[in-house]
Amino acid sequence: MCRIAHSRVAGSGIVLLMAAVVLGPSAAPADPPGQPPPGQGEVTGSNVYVRSGGSLNHYEICKLNAGDRVTITGERDGWYEIRPPDGVFSLISGDYVDTADDRNGVVNGDNVRVRAGSLLNDRKYTIQAKLSKGTEVSIVGRNPDGFLRIVPPPGVTLWISSDYVTRVPEGRVPAEPTMTAETITDRAAVPPDAPPAEVQPRPAAASKAGSASLLAALPPTRERRELLRIDAETDAELAKPVLERRLEPLIERYRKASVGEEDEFAKRYAAARIEQLERLGEVAETLRRVGELNEQTEAQRREFIRTRAAMPDVPVPTPSELDAQGELRVSALYPPGSPRERYRLVDASTPPGRTIAYVDIPAGSELNAREYVGRYVGVRAAQKRLQPGGVNPIPIFVARELVLLEPAGATADEAGPG
Repeated sequence: MCRIAHSRVAGSGIVLLMAAVVLGPSAAPADPPGQPPPGQGEVTGSNVYVRSGGSLNHYEICKLNAGDRVTITGERDGWYEIRPPDGVFSLISGDYVDTADDRNGVVNGDNVRVRAGSLLNDRKYTIQAKLSKGTEVSIVGRNPDGFLRIVPPPGVTLWISSDYVTRVPEGRVPAEPTMTAETITDRAAVPPDAPPAEVQPRPAAASKAGSASLLAALPPTRERRELLRIDAETDAELAKPVLERRLEPLIERYRKASVGEEDEFAKRYAAARIEQLERLGEVAETLRRVGELNEQTEAQRREFIRTRAAMPDVPVPTPSELDAQGELRVSALYPPGSPRERYRLVDASTPPGRTIAYVDIPAGSELNAREYVGRYVGVRAAQKRLQPGGVNPIPIFVARELVLLEPAGATADEAGPG
């Protein structure tokens, strides 16, 4: 399963908080003539790299292990093209995404590049798609370099060596985990930092049959019959949304079913299932914590709006005296505490807010711009320049003075940060 930091993410149905609605990515390449149709594949090795392209020269995205499932969309030169596994993200520059909150954004330029993000390194040179202005993206995180982690757009694919994936016959019902009898035996002996299967000798006698199918085909014992019953209940539980799953009772039942000493295969099978469900439980707990943080952030935002609404009115200068005006918001690239103090000036009338300009507070200035965040302001500039290297260059105003304004017809709640 793909690993995030030091934790491995396993199983189907684990989604990073939300689905993306993304328009305009580059289409996935068509299958060459005579190529097998798209379908499911099952990983047969341990620590198998998923890569950003179909060769060893492309960087690693994540690792998969025996029994993990992938959706194959194409095949070329010994590599399977697959849909991004659960837990994988893409990257897009925060300069070209206007954000209403920490989860949703809208692309503000044309032909903005989306790059392959990695759970294993900081590389991002592989371009996966180009998005058009107005495309919505779902944000799952922010990198220190200013790139946003987003749910991969539709049509984006990754690659895995076909030497370590076997195609699942059409009509075969997936089981979790679908690992071989050999890998159930050897799995516990594989350390987390073991070399990837791409450079390991492949066992000559490795079986292609999934352990669940093998379990059903073996002579029935009390333990095996019980494991098949638990498997059916586990499949039903895993079909539920991540935060609604109740895995502890199933883990306990697998433990009890593996007590018998006479059936070694059943014991190993149950141990593998327990390991997988425990990982799924860790992921669910992480998502619960993220949900709690989102609730805390929303409560703080509402409190900020109430506090701002209670502030007294100030004299409003005439627009002709100002260089720019709009709602002042924090920049994703330069959050509070950054060496450079920069903010975004946005047009709040076009949700989630189109960036009009950037506002720099010069070093040593007595301006306290944080007091104006989320409020409609006018900018008197000591200097003006353009942001270099962008698709649509955005002006940068070095602020000499910030003044509060009141947008026509706006209420206190409408003028709040997204």
